[in-house]
Amino acid sequence: MSRIDFVTGAPLRYMPLVDALATVPDRVEAVLRRHPGAHFHRAPAGGDWAPSRVLAHMLSYARHNGGFIYMITWMTDPVRPAWDEEAEIEAEGWLRLDASRAVEALRELIAPTVELLSTTPDASWGRPGGHPRDGRRSLRQQVQAHIDHLEEHTRQIDAAFPA
Repeated sequence: MSRIDFVTGAPLRYMPLVDALATVPDRVEAVLRRHPGAHFHRAPAGGDWAPSRVLAHMLSYARHNGGFIYMITWMTDPVRPAWDEEAEIEAEGWLRLDASRAVEALRELIAPTVELLSTTPDASWGRPGGHPRDGRRSLRQQVQAHIDHLEEHTRQIDAAFPA
């Protein structure tokens, strides 16, 4: 079987990655449902971030990493630009969101990346881009790193709630 759907041009081989990215907000939402909302803005002991701060980071990361994924898809050897996460979180008011609105914002920020990747042919997943810290990565590697990072923070949110 061919790895490219010749009717739509959509990826077949990399659809599990697209699906994994698309369902990150569902997994965050499931974690938040297991814990009382009153603790969403409360930082755990030990100086770790509150769940709301972790999710604000995820929002910023989804926006900028999604932009970088778009750049890899359409540009030749792009480099992910740096950004001021703290300033963005403050300007966007992400720390003032309740849990359900924060998850909805995450869904909205991930959706364009999922839409783009859903129509990116398999042959394009090898396109490179430059990460400032991690060096040269293919689109596939960057998408996997993006998912891994968001999943790591989903686990961090879960661990931040009192038992």
